Amino acid sequence: MGQTVEIEVRELKPELLQDYLQFFDQAFSDFPQWADCYCGFYDTSEADWDATSKAGPEHRAARSALISASKAQGLLAYIDDRPVGWCNAQPRANFVNMRSYRVALTNPGEPVGSIMCFVVSPGYRGRGVCTALLRAACDRFRRDGIQIAEGYPTTNAQKRFGEIPWAEANYKGPLNVYLKNGFKIHRQLEVFAIVRKQL
Repeated sequence: MGQTVEIEVRELKPELLQDYLQFFDQAFSDFPQWADCYCGFYDTSEADWDATSKAGPEHRAARSALISASKAQGLLAYIDDRPVGWCNAQPRANFVNMRSYRVALTNPGEPVGSIMCFVVSPGYRGRGVCTALLRAACDRFRRDGIQIAEGYPTTNAQKRFGEIPWAEANYKGPLNVYLKNGFKIHRQLEVFAIVRKQL
């Protein structure tokens, strides 16, 4: 069992840009195939997204511009003032590239808060960072008047990701973490579940 630590969660703001970049510059040190994303995938239209590994610097620059202009939302987790975790959580309508997740929604225009991605630094996994980020996301949605929080945990990683390590395949957040924090399965699909919590 991991050691209990104090985790601070801060909402992404322009003044946290360098912390964000510092975090993402090393967040995928154990799985460099995803290092070029900078968590811009779901915030970029499918037509504009370059999935090749050479696009990392472009994604980093594009994400930096959005954060500097206060046009990116999410949460950073800190331990000892060091950024160690990230959660891309915002109103579902903000995401322009939900792809297979959007197809699965029965009411795409419903005003819910979506929790799309978790990233935790390799050395800090299993220490409650994901749970702290999930709770903070729900608190933020509640403050913003959003009444439903929604997540999309993978439930059949082999079907979706093949040989990708579980830590990476689980980037939507582990199902058990959602369930332990008051979420219920709203809809079960072939490779992921839609989970919800009334706020």
